[in-house]
Amino acid sequence: MRKKSLCLLFLAGLLLLTGCSGTPLPEGMEEDAVLDRGREIVQQLNEGRWQDVYDEMRADGQETTSPAEIQSYVEEVLAKTGAYGQETDQLATGQTLQDTGEAYATAVFYVKHEKDDVLYRIALSTELELLGFQMGAR
Repeated sequence: MRKKSLCLLFLAGLLLLTGCSGTPLPEGMEEDAVLDRGREIVQQLNEGRWQDVYDEMRADGQETTSPAEIQSYVEEVLAKTGAYGQETDQLATGQTLQDTGEAYATAVFYVKHEKDDVLYRIALSTELELLGFQMGAR
């Protein structure tokens, strides 16, 4: 299971890291809505609401992970960075999946935690469904 989780997170990282350079949001998406939705997911992650995060995922994302894998991943990051402190910056950017051409948005948050700063990337479909997320010390 650990190997599957790492593979999933690696693939999610590739998905989320492609083009975080300020590309415009997909047509019809609003920056405030993307950032607000992303903050909801960040809050759920930091409150330990693994099932809620899983339930927010689009069906194709649910097929490749589980609440337990989400919990393991987040707890590993938080063990190194400590408790959530304060958001210091944010960015909403557009992206495109290379294999399907699907346009999506990424909400990026820079957050001070107790021991280290954390970068959160929350990938959202044009319907604001959670596609995946990545978080790690900056």
